Formats: sequence, structure tokens, C-alpha cells
Amino acid sequence: MIKLSINQCANIIGAVGSHTSVLVEGPSGSGKSSMLYMLAARFPGHRAVYIDCTQIDVGDIQLPAVDHATGTSTFYPNAIFGVHGQQPVAICLDEFGKAPRSVQNALLPIILDHRVGNRMLPDGSIVFGTTNLSAEGVGDSLQMHVRNRMSVVTMRKPTAEEWVQWGIENGVHHAVLAWVTETPDVLADDDTVNNPDQNPYIWHRKDPGRKAFCTPRSLAAAGRVLDAEIEDDDAERAALSGLIGYRSAADLQVYVQLGRKLPAWQSIINNPDMAALPDNPAALMMVVHRAINRTMEDTLNPVMTYMKRLPLELQGVFVNQLLRIRGKSLFAAKNIDFTNWCTANNWMMR
Repeated sequence: MIKLSINQCANIIGAVGSHTSVLVEGPSGSGKSSMLYMLAARFPGHRAVYIDCTQIDVGDIQLPAVDHATGTSTFYPNAIFGVHGQQPVAICLDEFGKAPRSVQNALLPIILDHRVGNRMLPDGSIVFGTTNLSAEGVGDSLQMHVRNRMSVVTMRKPTAEEWVQWGIENGVHHAVLAWVTETPDVLADDDTVNNPDQNPYIWHRKDPGRKAFCTPRSLAAAGRVLDAEIEDDDAERAALSGLIGYRSAADLQVYVQLGRKLPAWQSIINNPDMAALPDNPAALMMVVHRAINRTMEDTLNPVMTYMKRLPLELQGVFVNQLLRIRGKSLFAAKNIDFTNWCTANNWMMR
């Protein structure tokens, strides 16, 4: 089986989705439905249409309408599909494998022919679906004739590096980013772990009693819990445990405690030559992730001064990650200290 990244899946959908529908099956919470927004950004002329297939019935797709003049009936498609206009649509049929069989069958003309009843989708429209892996046991099922109407591809979880990059771009809490960087097993696929005891962080088919676990989705949610700055440690751990499991919450809170001992951000800006340097490698990584998140054009000079006091490999993490953020790479590329560092350490650029 070939497992693809989310970007590879989105590339396939963008390339063939206007004539061949693609069904992406992948782990729970791995971001499958977010591909709709990735495609909307790539195809700004398309209207993004999200449909949760578990929440619709056959009558939500099209309804019979009577023509009293001719004594005949026809079907009126739901306006959400856009067949009444000229603007192409990008349709995500989310949770397709969990839809009742009748709904799956009713959606087949859209999947195979890009047609709702006797009305065609606008030219250039893109159709794709998502579903969970059948091994997860959450009710996803496809009959042979349904599967044969589309290209079914398998998506993997992001690697820790890929997810951290996404987290940086989306402002995920620096403690979560540092923990995932240092604990990449939190994003392992369960089929790469023979014994669930070897990885207490993830869902595992051999341990059905594990109710809360780490996924890209639950890790992002854990970051939002930390953003809320709950002052009660027990309450914070309970909230985190409900998302990522008790062991994960306990380990993450170690990073949270470290984060509370980091030098104040304002001390780095006001006095970068004298601001305290953590002596713990995990805390140093958190300093870097916080700096990536908070650095703006007017603070880049003092941040660069401070970063040059860190080990060179951490300087490289800061520089490379900052360059990957579109809004920040623009001002970084014009900063003399930043560009001088890049020139002197070009072998670290990637």
C-alpha cells in the first residue's frame, strides 16, 4: 500500500478531480477534510462546498417537482451543488464511508458523472470524498461497485516535522510544538507499532480501551487549551487528558512547566545580549518555537541577536522555519542581520 501525505493527496485531487473523483481514506483526525480549503486556495475561481455525508438523507440531494402543465415530474437538485450557476465548485463529500447505503448510492452520479439528477455540475468542478480507515472500526464501509467508481488513495498521518511546520504557520502553542518535535512518536501510525505498550500516545487497534489519544486534530486542540491559560493545573491536565490521553497530558505538562520558566519575551526584545538562556534542551527548543511564533518585523533584530547565543542547530531551526511562513519571510528577507546569517550559514538552509 502506498501512503501519501496530505499535500500529495491534494495534488492528485487537483490534477484529476475535474474528471475522476478521488476518495481519500486515512486516519482519524489527520486533516482529510481540510484539503477542501487547500484546494480552494489553489482554485480561487471555485466555490468550496462541504457536505457531511453522515448528516444528509436522499431527499437532501434532490427532491421531486411536479410539472402540472405536462403531467410529469422531475427532480430539483439541492442548490448547494451549484448546478444552477456557471461557477465551478469543489465538493468535499466528507465521511462518505459512514453514509447510509442509500445516500452513497444517491451520490454516485455526482461521483462518476459530476451530475445531480439530469443536471451537470459546472465545467471544471472538482469532486472528492474522505473516509476513515476500515481498520479503525468506526463504521466506514464501501461496496465493490461504489469503490470502483472512483480512485481510492490512502493518506498517512503527517510526520512530526510536517505537523510542526503546519503548527508554526497556524499559531499552535509553543509547548505543543516543542513536545511534538522532541516526541515524534505521538504521530506514529499504529500499524508501525506491534505492541501498543510501546507507544502510549496513539490510538492502537490492539488497545480498544484507549479512548483519548494524539492525532493532528487533538494536538491542535490541546494547544488551544494551553492558550486559555487555565490557572488550575489539575483542571488543565483533565482538559488535556480528555483530548490526548492521560500519559500524553502528563508529558505535555512537563513542557508547559518548562515554558513558565522561559525568559520573558520582553526581556529578549529589550536586552537580547543579557536575557537568560535556559540550560535545558527542551526549554531551548521552546524558546525557538515561541520566537518563530511571536517575531515580527520590528522585533527581528533583537531576536536575531538573542538567537546567535543559542546552539547553531537551533539558530538554523529558527531561520528555516521563519522563511517558510509567507508573511514573515517577506520582512526577514529584507533584514540585514537575518540575510547575513543566511549567507554565512548557507549550508544549513533547506
